[in-house]
Amino acid sequence: MHDDIISKQQNFWSGKFGSSYIERNDSIDKINQAYKKQTGITVEDIFKEIFGNLDKDLSILELGCNIGTKLQILNNMGFKKLHGVEINQDAANLAQNNNPSFHIFNSSIEEFDSEKNHFDIVFTSGVLIHVDPNNITQIIKKMVNLSKKYIFGFEYFDENISEIKYRENNNVCWKMNYPKRIQELFPNLKLVKNKKIFYNNDNLCDIAYLLEK
Repeated sequence: MHDDIISKQQNFWSGKFGSSYIERNDSIDKINQAYKKQTGITVEDIFKEIFGNLDKDLSILELGCNIGTKLQILNNMGFKKLHGVEINQDAANLAQNNNPSFHIFNSSIEEFDSEKNHFDIVFTSGVLIHVDPNNITQIIKKMVNLSKKYIFGFEYFDENISEIKYRENNNVCWKMNYPKRIQELFPNLKLVKNKKIFYNNDNLCDIAYLLEK
């Protein structure tokens, strides 16, 4: 474990930069419109395609939920057992205050207790991309340990690990083949859904994937 790297990443997202992220992503409409402009489809479209046929009674945990917009999408789809982990206290407070029925934990992913807590679906959306590749194994293991059945991810994709400059910041964003990396660590996981989304005017591609135990 690279404790110094983890500490820097946690400080980055728990501090001012993490709080500024809230303003750019503070509603479902805002994230839908921004994503459709870049890719031609909405974030909601992706979630409906991946989650649409799943049992609405499943318990769901989002790691890095920010103010809970992705959980709100799932809530609108009929899922009610919704939980989130968020390191930034401002975002966690907003997520809980705006969504009283959700269960929001103000914690880093690394420190969240995977011995006491287990959920049918555990997912990240735009979160693994901000985990240093040297520490990604730790986060993947935490996700799989927390999950009773499914792992969902919605992240930047590349066959190889490569860094992306993120809002003028270095060493805070990467893209890679996340489902492949997860299956390398846990070969028994089955890839049941896999969708690539290409950006219109950029050398970027996202991947949405669902893995089953």
